[in-house]
Amino acid sequence: MMNIGFIGLGKMGYNMVLNLFDHDYEVVAYNRSLGPRKRIARRGVPTVASLSELTHSLKKPRIIWIMITAGRPVDMVLSQVVPHLSKEDIVIDGGNSYFEDSLRRARLLKSKGIRFLGVGVSGGVSGARHGASMMVGGDASAFQKTKRVFEDLCVKDGVAFLGSAGSGHYVKMVHNAIEYGMMGAIAEGMCALKDKQKCLGFSMSDVLKVYANGSIIEGRLMQWLQKAWKRDPGLKGVKGIVPVGGTEAEIKKLEKLSTMPILRQARKMRVASRTIPSFCGKVIASLRREFGGHDTKK
Repeated sequence: MMNIGFIGLGKMGYNMVLNLFDHDYEVVAYNRSLGPRKRIARRGVPTVASLSELTHSLKKPRIIWIMITAGRPVDMVLSQVVPHLSKEDIVIDGGNSYFEDSLRRARLLKSKGIRFLGVGVSGGVSGARHGASMMVGGDASAFQKTKRVFEDLCVKDGVAFLGSAGSGHYVKMVHNAIEYGMMGAIAEGMCALKDKQKCLGFSMSDVLKVYANGSIIEGRLMQWLQKAWKRDPGLKGVKGIVPVGGTEAEIKKLEKLSTMPILRQARKMRVASRTIPSFCGKVIASLRREFGGHDTKK
């Protein structure tokens, strides 16, 4: 079975490694801090203490999957990993990288004979563990080499090779924008329901039950909100502040690349919650906790 070097054991990376391990891949994991390495090792996954050790533990052509915070951290990891790689090795960036950064990294690696794939990953923590959706761009031969890996990590029909190195991350960025808008719409709707709940006498739990089952607006977001409401009716344990997320910077960039007024308003709703906590903020923060394990301010 193919062996893979995996860098980054955050919420997503940790669960993806377990998913790969369940599919009998030979995974070697690295994380900068020791705690996650110890935790994954207790599940039977081999770990290493350095990036050079990671690269030297893999068979050629090596496959390196990076799952860390987007931006400068990815460049820093590449600067340490690339000197230990060989021609035809494959580097996969599965974080929320900006698409232009992926294009730049692909050019850099190509000049050294190293193949690159930029991958947008959706599905949250549960998707990482049990089956995600992945948007792949980059070297076509690298995708063919790793296609089985993506199919094993994803739900049926949940992976597509989309084109150039930036395509996967650009499509994921637009996906994130749609997600922002959908979450904003759900939050506004919940506020409208809350405004009339007492005078009309309906139960929010009942509303969420029918919204999440068979309605036009049913879906994973609505199901996650129903789950959050069952655990904390009224979302009283959530302060109503939406913390700055890892995708917010790229969302602002997308607003300048395309005409997206709904996206802009959805982002501003989040920003406003940091000044004046709101019920809309409670809804969005609760949704983010359900699918991504993000902290909510109490």
